[in-house]
Amino acid sequence: MRRRTLALVPLVALALASTACDETSDTDTDTDTTTTVPTSILVEPSLFLGDVPCSAATGAMQSYVATVLDVTDAAAPFPLPSSPPVTCTASVIFRQILVGHVYRVQIDGYDVPAAELTPVGGTSSGSRSMVRRAAPAAGTVTPLWSTYCKDITGQKNVRSVPETCEELAPLSTETGVLINPRATLAGTSSIPGLDLACKTSSIDPQGNPVITGEVASFDVRPADPALPPLVNLPCKNPAPAPYTQNIKPGATYTFRIEARAETGGPVTWGASCTAIAVEGLVVHALCDPLSKDGALDLSLADVLAAAGTSCAKENVATYDALLGAPSSLEADGVACGKPLRFTPIEPGAYPKIKLVGRDAAGAAVVTASCLAEITPGAVSTATCTLGP
Repeated sequence: MRRRTLALVPLVALALASTACDETSDTDTDTDTTTTVPTSILVEPSLFLGDVPCSAATGAMQSYVATVLDVTDAAAPFPLPSSPPVTCTASVIFRQILVGHVYRVQIDGYDVPAAELTPVGGTSSGSRSMVRRAAPAAGTVTPLWSTYCKDITGQKNVRSVPETCEELAPLSTETGVLINPRATLAGTSSIPGLDLACKTSSIDPQGNPVITGEVASFDVRPADPALPPLVNLPCKNPAPAPYTQNIKPGATYTFRIEARAETGGPVTWGASCTAIAVEGLVVHALCDPLSKDGALDLSLADVLAAAGTSCAKENVATYDALLGAPSSLEADGVACGKPLRFTPIEPGAYPKIKLVGRDAAGAAVVTASCLAEITPGAVSTATCTLGP
């Protein structure tokens, strides 16, 4: 179970500027020099500034706010408390990091000095939204830039640093969600250099056609019916315009990305993207890598509940699950109230799924028949009915 209480109190250590340079300074002090480095994430401006100037000059970035999202469950990301506003020459350390959890860093850049900004709700609120310290009633201050960094996994007693960050992108004052389908290309392989890439055609010196890459086009399909789908997006094109109509601040939006090896052809790969809308910001959606395989969720307890009964009433202790053709996957002795996920599964129709509930002695008590359609890069739920 996710411990969302971690998001209540911000524990960040800020880099303090000196006359010579900026050095990372932890807010906690300890005279014992042998103390182990706490599990944490370090955010350094050199990772994301790129060509954007950092100075007091007009039009330059002067401060930023860093936010870390726990994306261990990509379908339900949640933010940790944001950092206070800091100068664009300072680093930020997040110390509320769990070992083995996956995190993504998001950056909001301002053309306002850090000393002039304060979080909505006060310095200890952990809010990502900023107001002017001298005029908080005037409303939130809109950042001019935004970006995010490559996902990073918390490691025990290690101060981890993201490997790379996307280039800073100018922001509008609208509330919106930006979907970049090409973000799903990264991390598709555990072997460096073998990730999926956009398909390109060229001619070699001998005049022969050369095709490289695998993905020709994308479809973006929002789960919210108020948002229109985007279809046949060429892989080589930049990200489409962000969704700004019907986007509500604070709401979570999910999108299915479908990738095709040939434009107009069958869906070959799939992935999911998720974003939490922030008022006055166009936020980047967090995306899983593309996958050819799918997954399936099953639950005998749900089947029994739909039939007006339960594990206790039917005296069911465990259940067995058999996917049937075109797969031979099965699971035995699953606790009656426990859901089951099969992954990875080859895409296709699975019309002969069987569930058998057994009592404590192992005798069959109830059976159910299920069917499911498995699609690439998605988690499907079977439709089941109790049977004889």
